[in-house]
This record gives sequence, structure tokens and C-alpha cells, in this order.
Amino acid sequence: MESDAGLEATAALFKVLGSTSRLRLLRLLAAEPTGVTELAARSGLTQPLVSQHLRTLRQAGIVTVSRAGREATYQLADHHIANVVDDAIAHALEESPRKESPRKERPMSTETHAEHTLAEHEHGSDCGHEAVPHGDHVDFVHDGHKHALHGDHYDEH
Repeated sequence: MESDAGLEATAALFKVLGSTSRLRLLRLLAAEPTGVTELAARSGLTQPLVSQHLRTLRQAGIVTVSRAGREATYQLADHHIANVVDDAIAHALEESPRKESPRKERPMSTETHAEHTLAEHEHGSDCGHEAVPHGDHVDFVHDGHKHALHGDHYDEH
């Protein structure tokens, strides 16, 4: 189990990442180290706003800066954060089971469940239902409810 300090640090990280502009800057920096002027041009943000976001990212330890005279070049502190951002974007864009209808999330009460007999159709790999491993057995999902084998019949949940 994670410590509370680990959870708090992770929550602080996600708070810093909770800005579209900062995520955009991180994606640009993942490609190559870049200066403020170039980041502003590529991101469509003003230079002062880019500088403010970079300061927040630096304070969080997500980006570092190297200086050559008056020129400051920013880069990711490590590329692990780029993977976190890419994974979060991929997750946000994929079809999530949580977006299904509320009926699928609410199991029917055992007092009101319907019963399917084995004679109606054979559940298995070719029955057209999605097989979902569930502990020591497999449930079959279709039309927003599960069919679970119980003895000689399938209960609909």
C-alpha cells in the first residue's frame, strides 16, 4: 500500500499536469529541448504565459533548464513523464466501459433476476456473448447483463 506522502506527491503531480497548456508544452519538450521563444511559436501561447508554465513545471521537477549565456533551453527532467502524459491521453481518447449505459453498471437484484435454461442456447466461446472471467467461473455478457452458470441453468444479472 502506498504511503500518504506518495499519494500526496502523486496528487500534486496530477494537479500540475491538469493544464492543457502545460500538457502541450510537455509534448513539445518530449520531442526535443526547446527555448521559450520557440515553445511560444509552436504552442500558440504568449511568451509570458509559456515562461509562467515552465516555472510551474520546473518547480514540480518535471522540466529542467540549461543556460548558454542569455539563452535558456528547457527539456524534460526525464522521459518517464512523457510516457505518463502519452498514456493519459490514450486513456482519455479510448472508449471506456464506464461510458456504457447505467443499466450495465447496475446488477439486477437476485430476487428479480430472469433465468435462462441451457436449452435456449449454449454459452461458450462461439455463442456470440462476451466471456468475462469471474473468480472460479466465466460470466457471459450481452444486452447489458451477465449470464452466469449456476448448476444446470444460467442466471441473468
